[in-house]
Amino acid sequence: MRARDKEPMRKSSRSWTLAIVSAAVVSVPAEALADHVVLTNGDSLTGIVAAASMSELVVDTELAGRVTVKWSAVSQLTSTTSVRATLPTGQIVEGALIVSNGHFAIQPGNGATLPSDLATLRALEMVRATTNAPSWRGSLNSGWDISRGNSETWTISTNGTATRLGPVDRLGAYGAYLFSAIGSGADAVTTARAFRSGLRYDHDLTRPLFGFVFGDVESDPLQLLDLRTVGGGGAGVHVVKTAATQLNLFGGASYARDAYAPGTTTSTTTTSTTATKTVGPPVTPPGQGGTPPGLSGIKPNRGGTPPPVVNTTLLRQVGEFLAGQDLDHQLSDSVNVTESFTVFPAIDNLQDYRLAFDVSLAVQLNGWLQWNVTVADRYLNIPPSGGAIQNDIFLSTGLGITFGRGDSGAYTGATGRRPPPTKKP
Repeated sequence: MRARDKEPMRKSSRSWTLAIVSAAVVSVPAEALADHVVLTNGDSLTGIVAAASMSELVVDTELAGRVTVKWSAVSQLTSTTSVRATLPTGQIVEGALIVSNGHFAIQPGNGATLPSDLATLRALEMVRATTNAPSWRGSLNSGWDISRGNSETWTISTNGTATRLGPVDRLGAYGAYLFSAIGSGADAVTTARAFRSGLRYDHDLTRPLFGFVFGDVESDPLQLLDLRTVGGGGAGVHVVKTAATQLNLFGGASYARDAYAPGTTTSTTTTSTTATKTVGPPVTPPGQGGTPPGLSGIKPNRGGTPPPVVNTTLLRQVGEFLAGQDLDHQLSDSVNVTESFTVFPAIDNLQDYRLAFDVSLAVQLNGWLQWNVTVADRYLNIPPSGGAIQNDIFLSTGLGITFGRGDSGAYTGATGRRPPPTKKP
């Protein structure tokens, strides 16, 4: 037979081969291409392993959504998803995780099965293309409130975060600004103006321990605080560290320098506050000057009374102890809550302390749009003289944008980094 007569036969043969292979692939049940988990109570889950940590397994299922189970409840696991395990010797092994009758094993790409004990592993995490490369993630949120006509008011609040995550470290930056005023022109009255920003670097030391250094700047003219600069560091422990939750306790030391604005000094009694003398050039206490249109004779007051003990100097420079905790919890695929509380007592006078409390709820509306609610509380037990009170509370809400890749930017350490949500098939 001539070559040109054989050519159609070759094409026909290739077509039949392709059709047979395609039919074989289509005929394979979906369950055979997914991860399969059998629980100790006999229930089973079929889906894709989305996260694995030292304490729990997260599986994305088609019908039940994302399911989180403790390893103690897993009897069997068949998975093609790769994990990275750090053995007690420090050796790092990558491969598919297999569980049979509660016994763990890792099957690397060469096919050899390596039995392991979960209790003795130093780390366990998912293998992802970006695991070894630091990734950036952040958000910028803003809220506005403006009125014109018979009332002239406007308020703006913004806050943003940016986080660089590495395998064993985290670099985080944050910033927040609040401004509010009533009236316009020469009659404008500033009722709120505050700014704060900072950096913090965390690095894992051992499996539960980490070290950190940080720096903060803050300005709150209505509290007569021109500028506060703080630098410090310390160590902490990951008390809870799972795929969805991390709770840290930490302590250390810092140095704070507060520069205060001159203002009218006040003395406080149980019934009234009386001006007695002026420190520095005569000034109008912030938030107390001007007459808004239509509000003749009405001036905004602070929502409290200055304490009997105040700082009479314009400069506060102290070494501080610090102790606190922070929490990051993923309520669902799209809802995340973060919270932190830190106390800073002065080393030479424990009564001279300040507190910082922050809580934020973020709801991811789509791939780039976010709704955010943030509450911040700053307390200074001995405020500057001039009429400032001890406590300032800020609440802001608004829409924002997110950028970068990875998780929400919260650090969960080398063994508990929360992976990005896995799309369901």
